[in-house]
Amino acid sequence: MIYRLFTFPNSTVTGLLQALPDNYQCVTLREGGDSVITGPGVVVVATSTELEAALFVRRQHPAIEIVTLTESETPSAPGEVIYAALAPSLPIAVITQALANAYVQAQLREEQERTKSHLARLTTEFQDLNAIGIRLSAERDTAKLLDLIVAKAREITYADAGSLYLVEPGDSGEPMLRFTIVQNDSIPTPFKGYGIEVSSSSIAGHVALSGQPLNLDDVYALPPGSLFAPDRTHDRQIGYRTKSMLVVPLKTPDGRVIGVLQLINCKRDRAQRFTSRDEIERDVRSFPARFEDLACSLASQAAVAVENSRLYAELQAAMARLEASQHSTIQAERLRALGEMAGGLANDFNNTLAAILGRAQLLLTQSDDTEVQRQLRVIEQAALDGARTMRRMLEFSRTRGRRPFQPVDFNQVVTDAMELTRGQWRDDARARGIAYDVRIEKAPAAAVLGDRYELGEALTNVIVNALDAMPSGGRLTVRTTIDANHVVASVIDSGFGMTEATRAKIFEPFFTTKTDKGSGLGLSVTYGIVSRHGGTVDVESNPGEGTSVTICLPAAPEVPAPAKTVAAGSRILLIGEDANGDGETHVSGLLADALSAEGHHVVECADGDRALAVFDEQGFDLVITELETPGVSGWDVARIVKTARPETSVVLVTGWGDRVDIDAAKRRGVDLVVTKPFAVDEMVTITRRALSARRQSPLR
Repeated sequence: MIYRLFTFPNSTVTGLLQALPDNYQCVTLREGGDSVITGPGVVVVATSTELEAALFVRRQHPAIEIVTLTESETPSAPGEVIYAALAPSLPIAVITQALANAYVQAQLREEQERTKSHLARLTTEFQDLNAIGIRLSAERDTAKLLDLIVAKAREITYADAGSLYLVEPGDSGEPMLRFTIVQNDSIPTPFKGYGIEVSSSSIAGHVALSGQPLNLDDVYALPPGSLFAPDRTHDRQIGYRTKSMLVVPLKTPDGRVIGVLQLINCKRDRAQRFTSRDEIERDVRSFPARFEDLACSLASQAAVAVENSRLYAELQAAMARLEASQHSTIQAERLRALGEMAGGLANDFNNTLAAILGRAQLLLTQSDDTEVQRQLRVIEQAALDGARTMRRMLEFSRTRGRRPFQPVDFNQVVTDAMELTRGQWRDDARARGIAYDVRIEKAPAAAVLGDRYELGEALTNVIVNALDAMPSGGRLTVRTTIDANHVVASVIDSGFGMTEATRAKIFEPFFTTKTDKGSGLGLSVTYGIVSRHGGTVDVESNPGEGTSVTICLPAAPEVPAPAKTVAAGSRILLIGEDANGDGETHVSGLLADALSAEGHHVVECADGDRALAVFDEQGFDLVITELETPGVSGWDVARIVKTARPETSVVLVTGWGDRVDIDAAKRRGVDLVVTKPFAVDEMVTITRRALSARRQSPLR
């Protein structure tokens, strides 16, 4: 063993130490310096001045023992430990052994300091890993979590740069590595996500497949025969040089690899920033083994955190779906209950409205007095408004039959809705001294399968709400677009917007923010109509930022050209339950006159038995019957008529029209169902359709 001894210049001990064996190396410390001390050793002193200097040296180098060698009084060192105080007169063998023992003690002191330093570093690293683990486990936002993983891994390994890949299913169903995060202290690095194949041809892919870390001194100087090769494209693009690389898998406790962490270019100082490739070549070091252990430990914690984050996101999504489902179920139950209640009143209410409307229309044909006609038209309009209100309430019943859907040009629905609301956004606005900037943008072709009138009502409700949200004027945009297999209609206003609490309630029946007007049924009706058409309604809004309502409906084939108008001269049988003494109903009388004016031959009957007898005698092209007629019901009339003459069209008129199942009605012989009350001109149009369909093909 070599024993290293240190003395000071011109010390009296130098001559005494020359008698020591050859394995005792004596080194003279330079004046005021101790740079020659690189390990354990023994400083031999003879005076108090030398002792003071030796103590200073030991404070800088703890692995030093001090031995005094003097015949005079031993120099004092209060509070300091001197290994031995020897007299020069002692036998050389004693001095030799004492110095050897002091050197061994210095070695033990060095090992103790090294162990102490190692334990302190391990403690710090453990505390750092523990703190990192706590932060990772607390982070629920996946994007923030991934960024935190790379940042903390770089911090504990002194890495200049780092990146993270996650294992995800590719388009073909096979796993792939998706590049999610990149960080670089020295050069700003633009991020562009992409995916790579999980294979050993790439460094990240190799680690993902093997599940083992890779610690590479220089990725540009891989040993011959390596399965993988570095991709230098990124380095060339940003002017960087990837040298040392530590690549570790993110493995879950069950051994699955869910990602790969890459740490690049180990620095000697965390704060160091590289300014050139030459600097990287010179200063970058390999990742020490302990950094590899730290990175693997962090990666294990990161894998659990990523999995927890994914599970949390899935749980949140499931909770949101459950909440939405519960909300929809509750809303559907409310609407169903309301529909049942409304349906119970519908027939009687509609019959009352039919009587009011029919008599108002009858009196209109009999009076030439302008003021009387004006008052009658007010009554007529009130009855029609009442009928519309009843139909809106009936929209909440989800189990009733509906008219069969037909291809509809949604652009035409937009045109009709804008025309219907023109009075509000143009005429009324001008009268109030305000202006609306109305913009209509239509897709080239926007056909949907549905009921044109219902869709028109749904869109009109949304437009009216948008206009109401801009009482001082503003911008209204109505736009149709094609998105994959859907037609999307957007109504965007620049109004006062709404809070999240309001937005959550807007589809509830009778909910309204308009204290002076509105029934609160408009958007509820829209919701019901769009849902029945297999579509969705989405609302985006913030207070003061306007509102965007988006209706998304399944697309349909192009709208067929309208059928030609039926020729006049058809035979029509009218059957009504509210006949007067001469067998003529007020409403059917008006309708009979209108149809006669169209050139048809019309016969009226007050009850079903008489009507069937007339039908059997004369034969008719079209039968229009009330559901409830004296004698034989409308259903029986339809069945008997179809049995006798299948080519004859049958139209059923009832106050329950919105609750009649269309398919069931067709099976019972009814071609069209009309809800009371109705305007005479509307019924004339329906009659034309029924007769036209009879001449072309069976009604659908």
